[in-house]
Amino acid sequence: MSETTQEQGAMSLREHLIELRTRIVKASIAVILAFFVAWAFRIELYDWLSQPIRDAMAANNLFAIKALQITESIEVYMKLSLVGGLFLASPWVFYQLWAFVAPGLLSKEKRLIIPVLSGSVACFVLGAAFCYLVVLPFMTDFLIRMTTEAPGLTLEPTLSSTVSFATLMLVAFGAVFELPLFMYVLAALGVVSAKGFIGFYRYWIVIAFVIGAVLTPTPDPINQTLMSAPLVLLYGVGIGIAWFVQRDPDAKFSRKTLALVALGLVALAAGGVALAVRRSDPTTQDDLPAQAQQVVGVHMAQLPKLLQQAERDPFAARLLSPFTQLRTLGLDKPRDPVVLLVRSLEGAVLLIDVEDAEAHVQRLAKARQSSAIAAPSGLTTLLAIPGAKGRWRAVAVGRHLLWLGDDAAVDLLSRVRTKQVPGLAADPLALQAIRELRAGGPLWSLSLEPKGFARWLPAGALQQNVKQIAVTYQPEQPTLQVRLDCRGPDAAAALRDRLDAWVADQRQKLQLAPSDAHQRHTAENLSEIAVLLARTSEAAARLVPVGSVDHQTLMASSAQAMRLARELSPTTAPAPEADSALGSAVRPPALVQAETSGTAVTWKIQAEAAPLLAMLAAPADAGLQSQPKPPSTTMPFTLVPPAPRP
Repeated sequence: MSETTQEQGAMSLREHLIELRTRIVKASIAVILAFFVAWAFRIELYDWLSQPIRDAMAANNLFAIKALQITESIEVYMKLSLVGGLFLASPWVFYQLWAFVAPGLLSKEKRLIIPVLSGSVACFVLGAAFCYLVVLPFMTDFLIRMTTEAPGLTLEPTLSSTVSFATLMLVAFGAVFELPLFMYVLAALGVVSAKGFIGFYRYWIVIAFVIGAVLTPTPDPINQTLMSAPLVLLYGVGIGIAWFVQRDPDAKFSRKTLALVALGLVALAAGGVALAVRRSDPTTQDDLPAQAQQVVGVHMAQLPKLLQQAERDPFAARLLSPFTQLRTLGLDKPRDPVVLLVRSLEGAVLLIDVEDAEAHVQRLAKARQSSAIAAPSGLTTLLAIPGAKGRWRAVAVGRHLLWLGDDAAVDLLSRVRTKQVPGLAADPLALQAIRELRAGGPLWSLSLEPKGFARWLPAGALQQNVKQIAVTYQPEQPTLQVRLDCRGPDAAAALRDRLDAWVADQRQKLQLAPSDAHQRHTAENLSEIAVLLARTSEAAARLVPVGSVDHQTLMASSAQAMRLARELSPTTAPAPEADSALGSAVRPPALVQAETSGTAVTWKIQAEAAPLLAMLAAPADAGLQSQPKPPSTTMPFTLVPPAPRP
């Protein structure tokens, strides 16, 4: 009697069913516990899963993912938590599966199943990583461009569709990367030989494109190729593995062979992912100085609207004035629509991602009759910008990156590149913050220099406990969201309380006094009417049962009327000016809300556009100084030494 028959005979059918039930219960308990663990991180899971899609949306001037139903968010979060829980509990689930089937396997089959299971997990993760880093951003960008290029057609991605699309693509590519391992199992068991796989290769190419057409969400050939090409390549890898396994049939189940195959698959997949995401050219984020007072990002498609909103405040226009020169210089349509502005004590410099940086430098040099010189940082030329003090320099850094700005500020970036001064590239948290800000709105700001925090926060607002300030501006319904990362939960709570108190004090100071006798008389009459209404409500409340709905309504009306009476009561002294950009931004009727989340304070302000733009420029108002706008299409600006805003 064989080994398998003896082991199978050791347990009856009823005992097998009881064992199966026990294993399922243990696996289910693990999945349930893992579900609640994943639920605690549901926001982080959604943020991670949707990050490539939101990056592609931001590159195409889309910054909002909408929820069309009240229950849509909880449905999505439960789905994400279930998937995350299954992934988290998968080792225990696989162990329970192995413990159930192991008694019925031969010894050589046991040696095969363990490397196959571990290799399948590794291949699935690497396939999902390839999709997340390479395919998902490219495919999303392609689909958005194809949708929005039609006239009159807008795109409004929903929460459910975004998560479903990302999950489907990750699972599909994870399954695709299992192909070589599946072919290895067939070859190791002697079901199919390497020669048979080679004979089926031509048919597999057709099948691969059919699979790509089914799994990809669109019928276009580009996205089908992104799925089908890996299938064809992985099939070729599987042929090589099958040949290697069948070269010595007696050793095909050895641990050494299985380990080599598993390591080879992991190394091949990891190398493919690394090659796909490898950057051959510097990006706009590589050379940002750590000592910059402020890094500002502007989506060029929104620049005309932002300039129009900033016209009412010269200080707000000062922030955007460098970007207006890009149209004059022929750089208003870069390869990457997000242009960065670094503002520091040395001056201001723009970082632009263009098609051919050296060609732009040569064109600018020829147009302004200057020389293009090869420098250590790259091809460079000096520019004379109308209305600017000092020299401006354009530098081609690599093939696509162009620096344009004050000569001293450009020199600061060069010193960052040569490691003479620290840069933000060494701070992964700062780079992650920039990536999140790019997807948050068409205009954003990041401040990491503690010397500039005092201009963001009111006096005594515990700015020494703030690590960085990230700001996102939404121009459609002018809203500024300020995220202040603090040095602990207690510091965040104290800062929130200080901001709330300061806003209340600032609003009370900014109540304008009546400018003439008629306005004063009107305010006094309105205040007396409010007092009369409050007393009438109190008298009526005495006639109804205490605690009833009518009693509560009347008492609430009385309290609100008394509050209005105090606000309408005219003051004897004129109101002071607003506390720089901060006071102007919170002036009534602006809506201001401060809330904490862990170690961060989020400050949301909804008000007129110009004060919000001025507030966004507050941390580094020393870098630029606007001049009166001349009769032209551009807005000249000058670079001046640091000076506090009056």
